[in-house]
Amino acid sequence: HDPRFLTDGSGEFRGKDLRRAMTTRQFKSPESAEVAELTGLIAARPDDLIDPFPHTTETELLADSGARGKEESTSPRVAMAGDEIVGYGALDFSPDLRRAHLIGPVIHPGHRRGGLGRALLADLQDQAKQAHQKYVRAAVGAMNRGGQAFLTAAGFKQQERHTCLSLERPERFVTLEMEGITLRRAFYEDADEVYRFTQRLVPRTFKQVKSLLRTDAYAITLAHRQGKPVGYVEVDMRRNERAALEHLDGQPSLIHKGLGNLLLADAIRTAFDPDRIQHLDLLVSGADRARLEAYAESGFHIRHELVSYEAKL
Repeated sequence: HDPRFLTDGSGEFRGKDLRRAMTTRQFKSPESAEVAELTGLIAARPDDLIDPFPHTTETELLADSGARGKEESTSPRVAMAGDEIVGYGALDFSPDLRRAHLIGPVIHPGHRRGGLGRALLADLQDQAKQAHQKYVRAAVGAMNRGGQAFLTAAGFKQQERHTCLSLERPERFVTLEMEGITLRRAFYEDADEVYRFTQRLVPRTFKQVKSLLRTDAYAITLAHRQGKPVGYVEVDMRRNERAALEHLDGQPSLIHKGLGNLLLADAIRTAFDPDRIQHLDLLVSGADRARLEAYAESGFHIRHELVSYEAKL
């Protein structure tokens, strides 16, 4: 490794070129183009898979940063090598869950193994502590050996495995109904209802919910029974030709009696509504063969596997 980019472990720069000293700090909006270039570069590397991955476009980076707020304790973080941005990361959390989720952190391949990843992770864990979170979670691809080793060295413990399934654009769509249940897509004016129903299920703030509902490329659908929400599904269509089913949950008694299938069918129709979307990805916890075979019969195929990790603060 280039000795100019190494520290002594205490954060102090060790080397001759002091102009390239390594630091971490708060992300600034004018840096969105530089960060998008960095995250786009890393996202193109299959072995660097992380879920969820930081945004790779200026527009989404700015929207995401704005939703998190300008406070030091909540905004995304960047890693610097001199005046060059070589790393990025963010944190999702909710006071109701007390369980934060890492977005990244990602480090430029040419600047790894020098301590920047550890420093960036420490910044994000500090944010979680300030937000009174008890745990921090992360998920990396099963082939991302470097990411798994990095988390293990930082004190994270391996949890469960997840299977990512993918569905190609179907020729026809299944329409399902369930007695007493109505589905309705949420819009910006529904932010209060969405947040109240999902705040104990998804680590995010009310401001982030409002930001998601501002774009047509992110769909949140609520299931109602007798005027009250009983389930929901979310589809992210912001990334080129691939959509992702981000969340699907609801009252357990209803989910297992058909609400889950109803929401899934709605998500498939929603995801492929834009002509540019050619694939829909979703995560299934564990690797239960019968469950995976049921998805396979519906046209899904296995794309990759993820491994989740958790650290107690």
